[in-house]
Amino acid sequence: MNRMHQDGLKVLRIKGIIYSLILILIFIGEMVAAYFFEWPNQMTLGIISVVLIVLIPLVFVFLIPKYRYAHFKYQYDTYGVFIQNGICFIKQYRVPLYRVQNIEIEEGWLMRRFHLANIELSTAGGNVSIELIHKTQAQKLNVFVKQHGMMETYDASEENENPNDENEAKI
Repeated sequence: MNRMHQDGLKVLRIKGIIYSLILILIFIGEMVAAYFFEWPNQMTLGIISVVLIVLIPLVFVFLIPKYRYAHFKYQYDTYGVFIQNGICFIKQYRVPLYRVQNIEIEEGWLMRRFHLANIELSTAGGNVSIELIHKTQAQKLNVFVKQHGMMETYDASEENENPNDENEAKI
Protein backbone atom coordinates (compact mmCIF):
# COMPACT_ATOMS: atom_id res chain seq x y z
CA MET A 1 0.00 0.00 0.00
CA ASN A 2 1.24 3.46 -0.88
CA ARG A 3 1.09 6.38 1.52
CA MET A 4 0.98 10.10 1.02
CA HIS A 5 4.38 11.66 0.38
CA GLN A 6 6.50 12.50 3.45
CA ASP A 7 6.34 16.18 2.54
CA GLY A 8 2.55 15.84 2.81
CA LEU A 9 2.99 15.78 6.58
CA LYS A 10 4.80 19.14 6.35
CA VAL A 11 1.98 20.57 4.23
CA LEU A 12 -0.62 19.34 6.72
CA ARG A 13 1.31 20.91 9.59
CA ILE A 14 1.70 24.24 7.79
CA LYS A 15 -2.05 24.25 7.07
CA GLY A 16 -2.63 23.47 10.74
CA ILE A 17 -0.46 26.44 11.75
CA ILE A 18 -2.45 28.74 9.46
CA TYR A 19 -5.80 27.49 10.79
CA SER A 20 -4.54 27.75 14.36
CA LEU A 21 -3.37 31.34 13.90
CA ILE A 22 -6.74 32.35 12.46
CA LEU A 23 -8.63 30.74 15.34
CA ILE A 24 -6.24 32.20 17.93
CA LEU A 25 -6.81 35.68 16.49
CA ILE A 26 -10.57 35.13 16.74
CA PHE A 27 -10.31 34.09 20.40
CA ILE A 28 -8.03 37.02 21.23
CA GLY A 29 -10.52 39.35 19.54
CA GLU A 30 -13.30 37.78 21.60
CA MET A 31 -11.35 38.36 24.84
CA VAL A 32 -10.65 41.99 23.88
CA ALA A 33 -14.32 42.55 23.01
CA ALA A 34 -15.38 41.00 26.33
CA TYR A 35 -13.04 43.36 28.19
CA PHE A 36 -14.02 46.57 26.35
CA PHE A 37 -17.77 45.89 26.26
CA GLU A 38 -17.74 44.60 29.86
CA TRP A 39 -19.53 41.36 29.16
CA PRO A 40 -20.87 39.69 32.31
CA ASN A 41 -18.86 36.43 32.02
CA GLN A 42 -15.44 37.87 31.18
CA MET A 43 -13.53 35.52 33.45
CA THR A 44 -15.26 32.38 32.15
CA LEU A 45 -14.82 33.44 28.52
CA GLY A 46 -11.17 34.31 29.21
CA ILE A 47 -10.41 30.92 30.76
CA ILE A 48 -12.16 29.05 27.94
CA SER A 49 -10.33 31.16 25.35
CA VAL A 50 -6.91 30.56 26.93
CA VAL A 51 -7.53 26.81 27.12
CA LEU A 52 -8.61 26.77 23.47
CA ILE A 53 -5.62 28.90 22.44
CA VAL A 54 -3.37 26.22 23.95
CA LEU A 55 -5.29 23.19 22.66
CA ILE A 56 -6.02 24.30 19.09
CA PRO A 57 -2.37 24.32 17.92
CA LEU A 58 -1.78 20.93 19.55
CA VAL A 59 -4.72 19.43 17.70
CA PHE A 60 -4.34 21.14 14.30
CA VAL A 61 -0.53 21.09 14.09
CA PHE A 62 0.39 17.78 15.72
CA LEU A 63 -2.50 15.34 16.21
CA ILE A 64 -4.60 15.67 13.05
CA PRO A 65 -1.65 15.67 10.59
CA LYS A 66 -0.05 12.70 12.35
CA TYR A 67 -3.21 10.58 12.19
CA ARG A 68 -4.13 11.64 8.64
CA TYR A 69 -0.63 10.65 7.52
CA ALA A 70 -0.77 7.35 9.40
CA HIS A 71 -4.22 6.27 8.17
CA PHE A 72 -4.14 7.41 4.54
CA LYS A 73 -3.25 4.63 2.12
CA TYR A 74 -3.90 3.95 -1.53
CA GLN A 75 -3.18 1.24 -4.04
CA TYR A 76 -3.98 0.75 -7.70
CA ASP A 77 -3.85 -2.13 -10.11
CA THR A 78 -5.36 -3.01 -13.48
CA TYR A 79 -8.81 -3.52 -11.91
CA GLY A 80 -9.23 -0.44 -9.78
CA VAL A 81 -8.06 2.02 -7.18
CA PHE A 82 -8.29 1.30 -3.45
CA ILE A 83 -8.24 4.27 -1.05
CA GLN A 84 -8.32 4.24 2.74
CA ASN A 85 -8.59 7.43 4.79
CA GLY A 86 -10.07 8.90 7.94
CA ILE A 87 -9.11 9.83 11.47
CA CYS A 88 -11.82 8.55 13.80
CA PHE A 89 -13.80 6.58 11.25
CA ILE A 90 -11.61 4.92 8.66
CA LYS A 91 -13.32 4.65 5.28
CA GLN A 92 -12.26 2.39 2.45
CA TYR A 93 -13.14 3.05 -1.18
CA ARG A 94 -12.72 0.71 -4.13
CA VAL A 95 -13.18 2.34 -7.54
CA PRO A 96 -13.13 0.11 -10.64
CA LEU A 97 -11.13 1.78 -13.39
CA TYR A 98 -13.86 1.37 -15.98
CA ARG A 99 -16.18 3.50 -13.79
CA VAL A 100 -13.86 6.52 -13.75
CA GLN A 101 -15.31 9.32 -15.87
CA ASN A 102 -12.95 12.18 -15.10
CA ILE A 103 -9.53 12.65 -13.52
CA GLU A 104 -8.35 15.95 -12.05
CA ILE A 105 -4.93 16.80 -10.68
CA GLU A 106 -5.07 19.66 -8.19
CA GLU A 107 -2.17 21.69 -6.84
CA GLY A 108 -2.48 24.38 -4.22
CA TRP A 109 0.06 27.12 -3.66
CA LEU A 110 1.47 25.30 -0.64
CA MET A 111 1.53 21.90 -2.35
CA ARG A 112 3.30 23.37 -5.38
CA ARG A 113 6.20 24.41 -3.17
CA PHE A 114 6.72 20.77 -2.12
CA HIS A 115 5.92 19.30 -5.60
CA LEU A 116 2.78 17.58 -4.32
CA ALA A 117 -0.67 17.15 -5.84
CA ASN A 118 -4.11 15.74 -5.12
CA ILE A 119 -5.72 13.53 -7.74
CA GLU A 120 -9.50 13.33 -7.82
CA LEU A 121 -11.29 10.46 -9.55
CA SER A 122 -14.87 11.22 -10.56
CA THR A 123 -17.44 8.49 -11.10
CA ALA A 124 -21.20 8.54 -11.48
CA GLY A 125 -21.48 7.55 -7.81
CA GLY A 126 -19.27 10.32 -6.46
CA ASN A 127 -15.70 11.47 -6.17
CA VAL A 128 -12.70 10.08 -4.33
CA SER A 129 -9.33 11.75 -3.99
CA ILE A 130 -5.79 10.63 -3.38
CA GLU A 131 -4.19 13.39 -1.35
CA LEU A 132 -0.70 14.81 -1.11
CA ILE A 133 1.22 12.47 -3.39
CA HIS A 134 4.25 13.51 -5.40
CA LYS A 135 3.37 15.30 -8.62
CA THR A 136 5.14 12.76 -10.85
CA GLN A 137 3.32 9.91 -9.09
CA ALA A 138 0.01 11.72 -9.68
CA GLN A 139 0.82 12.08 -13.38
CA LYS A 140 1.76 8.38 -13.61
CA LEU A 141 -1.51 7.41 -11.91
CA ASN A 142 -3.40 9.70 -14.29
CA VAL A 143 -1.87 8.00 -17.34
CA PHE A 144 -2.39 4.54 -15.81
CA VAL A 145 -6.09 5.14 -15.13
CA LYS A 146 -6.64 6.56 -18.60
CA GLN A 147 -4.91 3.60 -20.27
CA HIS A 148 -6.44 0.81 -18.22
CA GLY A 149 -9.84 2.38 -17.69
CA MET A 150 -10.53 2.59 -21.41
CA MET A 151 -9.83 -1.11 -22.00
CA GLU A 152 -13.02 -2.32 -20.33
CA THR A 153 -15.49 0.15 -21.78
CA TYR A 154 -18.94 -1.15 -22.58
CA ASP A 155 -19.88 -1.10 -26.24
CA ALA A 156 -23.62 -1.39 -26.83
CA SER A 157 -23.16 -1.71 -30.58
CA GLU A 158 -21.75 -5.22 -30.15
CA GLU A 159 -24.98 -6.48 -28.59
CA ASN A 160 -27.27 -4.90 -31.16
CA GLU A 161 -25.41 -5.70 -34.36
CA ASN A 162 -28.24 -7.73 -35.89
CA PRO A 163 -31.50 -7.23 -34.03
CA ASN A 164 -33.40 -8.89 -36.91
CA ASP A 165 -31.79 -12.29 -36.24
CA GLU A 166 -34.09 -12.94 -33.27
CA ASN A 167 -37.18 -11.96 -35.25
CA GLU A 168 -36.24 -14.23 -38.16
CA ALA A 169 -35.81 -17.19 -35.83
CA LYS A 170 -39.32 -16.73 -34.41
CA ILE A 171 -41.00 -16.64 -37.84
